[in-house]
Amino acid sequence: MSVKVTSQTMELEVENASFMLDTLGKDCEPLQFLRELTENGLQAVLATPEGCGELIWDLDWAGYDADGLMKLACIDTGIGMSAEELKRYINHLSASRHLQSVHGNFGIGAKVAAAPRNPHGIVYVSWKEGRGSMIQLWRDPGSAKWGLKQFQLADGSYDHCVPLDDAVKPEQLGGRDHGTMVVLLGHGPDDNTMEAPAGVENRSKWITKYLNQRYYRFPEDIQVRVREGWEAPRADTRRNFLRRVHGQRHFLDRSSVAAGAVALSAATARWWILDEHHDERAKEATWASTGHRAALYQDELYELVTPGRGGYQKVQEFGVRFAYSRVVIYVEPDPDGMVTA
Repeated sequence: MSVKVTSQTMELEVENASFMLDTLGKDCEPLQFLRELTENGLQAVLATPEGCGELIWDLDWAGYDADGLMKLACIDTGIGMSAEELKRYINHLSASRHLQSVHGNFGIGAKVAAAPRNPHGIVYVSWKEGRGSMIQLWRDPGSAKWGLKQFQLADGSYDHCVPLDDAVKPEQLGGRDHGTMVVLLGHGPDDNTMEAPAGVENRSKWITKYLNQRYYRFPEDIQVRVREGWEAPRADTRRNFLRRVHGQRHFLDRSSVAAGAVALSAATARWWILDEHHDERAKEATWASTGHRAALYQDELYELVTPGRGGYQKVQEFGVRFAYSRVVIYVEPDPDGMVTA
């Protein structure tokens, strides 16, 4: 039998995407969703003509004022998404408005990391070119399948995307005609998603701590802020306020007495020697403030091990035998394309 080979290939498809989403989500560490949603927001801001703006982790105040429920929200002043873009990017397991590559955005991170921990829903509220839209990704309690929730519109028709007017625009977006808010609804309507997951330390500053220790630094023209003290009255701005988050480099640069870099084969080892007050700062615990080591890639920190989990031992493995509680080492691979996240 003679068979002619052509270039037309039937592309691989995904069957039972809901099962895959739940399965992949089990492999994510509990706070991975903070990184994924933050990264999406940063990329959205960088995609604006100005390339600058804000990313804020806050309480969904409009929802709280309406029903008294505390739901965590990630808000960015980025380019936003239209109704069609929301449907396309959010309701496809591997889809991204950014270029997908092994060195960049995979297009699945936020859905995989956040959705299984929020089966009641993840609400996306977005403005693009002055037009607002809302969708809700959830696990349908009837079918146990993941997808977009259907809503009845004002005219009696049904759709999976609801048009919004500026009256419901989050105050953090100000007078902008673009931006996005993602609200995490948790496991049920009464779930308080402002609270840290079980087992997470420093529960009053859990988001601040995670972002500081996950990111080496944020883009220069993007301000990242996190709500702290949300249970205090909102008028009490001494306790209930937005804290600026900078990443580990900010702490290291201001708290070290010496720093430098050593060229290795295919990598650079960056080092800092902390000042003698490092033990006092460890009590706050929003930074990795004593001796430790990590891998540094694209301004993010991987495999950061703090002292309580063997961090000093990891520093000693680099040959540091004395004062290792004050030594920080980050190894950054050369940008030759051989290393990926």
